[in-house]
Amino acid sequence: MPPIGEITRIVIADDHPVVMLGIRALLKEHSGMQVLGEASHGRELLALLASTPCDLLITDFSMPYEDGSGDGLPLLKRVRREHPRLPIIVLTMVHNAALTRGMLAAEVNGLVAKVAMTKELQLAIGAVMNGRTYICESMREHVMDWSPEGSERAADPASLSQREAEVVRLYAQGLSVTQIAEQLHRSVKTVSQQKNDAMRKLGITSNTQLFEYARTYGLL
Repeated sequence: MPPIGEITRIVIADDHPVVMLGIRALLKEHSGMQVLGEASHGRELLALLASTPCDLLITDFSMPYEDGSGDGLPLLKRVRREHPRLPIIVLTMVHNAALTRGMLAAEVNGLVAKVAMTKELQLAIGAVMNGRTYICESMREHVMDWSPEGSERAADPASLSQREAEVVRLYAQGLSVTQIAEQLHRSVKTVSQQKNDAMRKLGITSNTQLFEYARTYGLL
C-alpha cells in the first residue's frame, strides 16, 4: 500500500473496450489514482506487470489466455505466484458459488460484480488498499462459512482435466454426448462419465449451470 498522500498506481485489464472505458472513468473521479497501464489479454497482462511496478491490479476474470480461452483461474494463479504481494481486485459476471470460491482460493483480494461496478469498485479499492478482503454484496452468499482450507477447495474449476474441459466446451456449444463422443473418438459412456466428473468437481448440479461456467470461461 502506498504511503498516505501518494498516488495509487493501478494496472487494469479487460478484453471488452466498453468495460475498460468504464473502469477508467470511475478511477478518474479520484485524483489519488493513476492508471499506469492496460491489458486486454492474459499474456499482455503478465508482460505489463513484469515491466510496470504498480500498487493494485483490477482485472476481468474471463480474459483470453494461453489457448485463447477465458480460463480465468490459471491466469489469476500465475499472477499471484509471480506477484505474491500485489493486491488484486477481480471484476466478474460470475454468479456461481464454485467459481467465486475458486477465485478466493486463488488469493484475490477483492471481488466485484460488473453490474455493481459503479457502486462498489471504489469501496473495494478502499478495503483492499487497507489490507482487507472485499466481496461485493451479490456474491457474499456464495462464501458464507467457507475458507480456502476447507473442503470446498475441491470445487476449484482449475481441477478439471484437459479431457473434461474439452467435453464441457463442446457440450456448452450445443453438441450432444453422442456427438461429442464421435468428434473426440471416445465412447459415449466415457464422455458421459467425463461430463459428470466435471460437474462434480465444479459443484455444478444442472446443465444450465454448466453452460454458465463455459460462458464465464470464454468457451463458447
